[in-house]
Amino acid sequence: MIPLNKLSQFQNKTPTINPTKMKKIYTFIFAALLPAVALQAQTIWDNFEDQRKANYFFINGVFIPYNENPDQSGVNTSQVAASYTRNQAELFDVIVMDGVMANVGDYINGTKQMKIDIWSPVVGMTVQITLENSVLAQPANYPVGRHSEHFATTTVANAWQTLTFNFSGQPDGSVSNTNVNRLVLLFAPNTNSGPALYWDNLQGPELAADPCASVIPDQAIFNDFQCNQNVNFIFSHSGINFQRILNPDQAGNPSSHVARYVRNGGEEFDVIIGKFNGPLGLTPTSSIKLDVWDPTAPTTVLVSLQNENSDVILEMPAQTSVSSQWQTLTFDPSSVSGATDITQFVILFDPESGTSDEYFFDNFRGENLTSVENIASVVSFNAFPNPSQGQTTFQYELRNSANVSYSIFDITGKLVDQRNMGMQAAGVQQILWTAKGISNGLYFYTFNIDGQAASGKMVLNQ
Repeated sequence: MIPLNKLSQFQNKTPTINPTKMKKIYTFIFAALLPAVALQAQTIWDNFEDQRKANYFFINGVFIPYNENPDQSGVNTSQVAASYTRNQAELFDVIVMDGVMANVGDYINGTKQMKIDIWSPVVGMTVQITLENSVLAQPANYPVGRHSEHFATTTVANAWQTLTFNFSGQPDGSVSNTNVNRLVLLFAPNTNSGPALYWDNLQGPELAADPCASVIPDQAIFNDFQCNQNVNFIFSHSGINFQRILNPDQAGNPSSHVARYVRNGGEEFDVIIGKFNGPLGLTPTSSIKLDVWDPTAPTTVLVSLQNENSDVILEMPAQTSVSSQWQTLTFDPSSVSGATDITQFVILFDPESGTSDEYFFDNFRGENLTSVENIASVVSFNAFPNPSQGQTTFQYELRNSANVSYSIFDITGKLVDQRNMGMQAAGVQQILWTAKGISNGLYFYTFNIDGQAASGKMVLNQ
């Protein structure tokens, strides 16, 4: 059995894994920056939480996409932000992302501009975005295939700021505005400096086709690495070797994207730590499932449910039984179905070993989870308006008199408000909740009605 006190000791450890090195040269052109109207782009390429649309093709430096935001004050209050350390051996250190874009003409004429949140230790660092055609642009044939270059410069140190990119020029004017399918991000180009920084919320040109545009969100799917990414991964010992990638084996799992995870052989209890979007609502018939691709079955996979203090509430082991193919593992949380404080989880592959195998996993999900509507003593439930401008009405109908209380949590699982309504009579009841001193964002409400607890979400936009 894995010692329970081991599982909460890993958030502050940092993996030291060197990335694969490749040569790729991008010439840096200085030009007068054109004034532009700073309108927000329509597509978030990556916020490392629920919007992850970039496919990473190549990276020079040390890129850790699932990293807890070390400074959740100021401009960027996100729970997760990417850590990046530039490769000092490269003059033009690049992060290359693929994505077929719609007409990017508005980013040339200044109607729209790309943006990024950055936490940099230095002032005056240049950040560059190059839009390219991946077929035409090759490592050593600059300027062929480079549609346009856009620049921004940091103005503060050791704090988050939002950079807005200005169009600089078109190295290859023959690339049309509708023939761009690659975005290249460079920090401190044409230098050998290597600042360790954080970045988040990359807003880029609109994608030509968004496969998630018509998908209805499903909160029971914790993360499918596609259109339902409803939990936040904040740490892994594997670091750069925990990535969202294109599914390399769609036999048995047709998903387009999955997680690739290479176990850190230097850790006996190698962990992936994540946060649920609010307290997890469980029933006696609930189950948790995870699709796993294991090269060397049998392997123990353990899911630990925890509270916001990283105290272990339940450990759930399962074991793979087939090698080199997808299979679904089922975990049983029924013994803690009454818990109302499960806000964190830990996933371990092959615990208590020193292996460094590569795994793929996908479709982390729950079944028979609670919602307010399926509490037996509730006829109907509604929260409106949602999004809310500061006041939210909770309206529900009780079948019988019941003891009612509610709690409001932010996305980190922190309690921001709580009220005990006491015994309420059968029939329609209404509660007006006012958000006092609470910032905009996503929140979760949990109602406890005669001992049954269930949660829902609301957006505050004052």
